[in-house]
Amino acid sequence: MTVQISPAELRAQLVSFARKIGFHSCRIAACGGPAHAAQFREWLHEGAHGEMNYMERGEEKRCDPQKVLPGARSIVVLALNYFQGEQAPRRSATAATGKIARYAWGDDYHEVVGSKLSSLLAWIKKEIPQAEGKVCVDIQPVMDKAWAARAGLGWIGKHTNLITPEYGSWVFIGELLLSIELAYDDELVADDPVPTDFAPPAP
Repeated sequence: MTVQISPAELRAQLVSFARKIGFHSCRIAACGGPAHAAQFREWLHEGAHGEMNYMERGEEKRCDPQKVLPGARSIVVLALNYFQGEQAPRRSATAATGKIARYAWGDDYHEVVGSKLSSLLAWIKKEIPQAEGKVCVDIQPVMDKAWAARAGLGWIGKHTNLITPEYGSWVFIGELLLSIELAYDDELVADDPVPTDFAPPAP
């Protein structure tokens, strides 16, 4: 006898597995038109993107997830805290290095987050064999921050980055588009200022 798993139970197991493989936050939204799509089109048509021609090529996909994964019904948005302390790790005691952006201190985040998302998709397909999915990590034409805010991971600050209550803006964002329905997170995070004594916690 085949036992049907409910969307709520599948969501709970999915979130648990996401945390098990290293994600720090996991939220899920119903797939529809992303917020700020109209503003994005206006910004793009005004030429504000400069030499970033890839933004033009991905316009329709950024504004419609169905063009990224036909039949998409859910979008799982995940965050990975990349804060590693105040000092960058050195490859050797004698190596001299210049300043490196903190998000680049470790391995390429596209590979790190992409690998974890692929593991999550493999787990989902094991549980729901008919499920189709698409892994998205920055280079795919998806409005990452808009979806992260819509799923309730945080809010978009004046610096245009996502701010999470737990980790500030010290996060990598990735998405998993799925062809199945899940229980969705409807509670959004209020657009509140970060406390002046805020310090990002270590992973």
